Amino acid sequence: MILSLEQCGFRNLKEFSLEFSEGITIISGPNGHGKSNLLEAIHIICQGFSFRTKTLQEAISWNADNFVLRATNAAIQVDNSGVKGKLEGKEFRRASALFGSAPLVFISPEDIRLAKGSPENKRSFLDELLCFCKKSNLDLLRRYRRVLQQRNRWLKDAAVGGPSNEEYLFEVLTEQLASLAVLVWEERKKLCEILESHINNFYQTLCSESEEIKFSYTRALSKEDFLNILKEKFNAERAVGTTLAGPHRDDIELLISGHSMRDFGSQGQCRSIALAMKFAAAEIIESYSGAKPILLLDDVFAELDHSRRAAVAKIVKQKECQTFAATPSKEDLPFQGDSLIKPQHYSYFKS
Repeated sequence: MILSLEQCGFRNLKEFSLEFSEGITIISGPNGHGKSNLLEAIHIICQGFSFRTKTLQEAISWNADNFVLRATNAAIQVDNSGVKGKLEGKEFRRASALFGSAPLVFISPEDIRLAKGSPENKRSFLDELLCFCKKSNLDLLRRYRRVLQQRNRWLKDAAVGGPSNEEYLFEVLTEQLASLAVLVWEERKKLCEILESHINNFYQTLCSESEEIKFSYTRALSKEDFLNILKEKFNAERAVGTTLAGPHRDDIELLISGHSMRDFGSQGQCRSIALAMKFAAAEIIESYSGAKPILLLDDVFAELDHSRRAAVAKIVKQKECQTFAATPSKEDLPFQGDSLIKPQHYSYFKS
């Protein structure tokens, strides 16, 4: 859990020091006064990255040249030159050191992209959960991306008449990529098999319907088969300067009663499946880490009907996680909180 937070220089928030409840904290106030910013600060101090931006520097206030976040056992300072901080008394220079220090699941209306969006959304969801489950998966995915970048660089150079005399390097990179791809496929496939039953259980709670959800990872090639595919695609890859096959381009099959959720799912079904996926992730994190994850709910009830609101409230109460629920009006929430924060008291007013 995160029981306290101090900050300065973060987004539109004034410098503050807050203490949090172990139960449900409601963050209520008008739009534009910092509700999502407060959730983002909690996300960063717990996970080391933002759910909104690719670089932490983008979260520095216009009135500051850095931001600082401090919790009970962690602190991070970010400026344009980089990152530094401490976790459990140990210094770090990479924000990723915070990942998993306080397991967390962020839920927002934008999660509908898990059902309706591009394959990249489901891949990112799956890979983040893989890293929660096993620290070695974080290293595996980093190594795969590093080799992929090096192979793509070779292909781009070759596309403009580059290193024709470095075919041996390309062969080595292709061999490494294939070996790592097989390991990524194995980990993703195993996780999808575990997730599917949890997703179905939560979906039925949210919808009270018997529709079967299929969430499966269909790609699982042998190293030899993948190398053959890369060999077949070599000319096309060389022409465009990028690797055209592999875990970085895969999709995850998401079906409802045998039909594609992306093509045939209604808005209500898609919102329900996205919520089910996030609650399933919380279930998996708890089973692997032995600790209940923090839940961040960013105005998730605005797009839900009455029955789905009640179902989400039921799940949140049953899970007994430390929860932060942001909403423009606390009266709109289907549950009572243990404490209340009004961000307008801690933010610079924005008209």
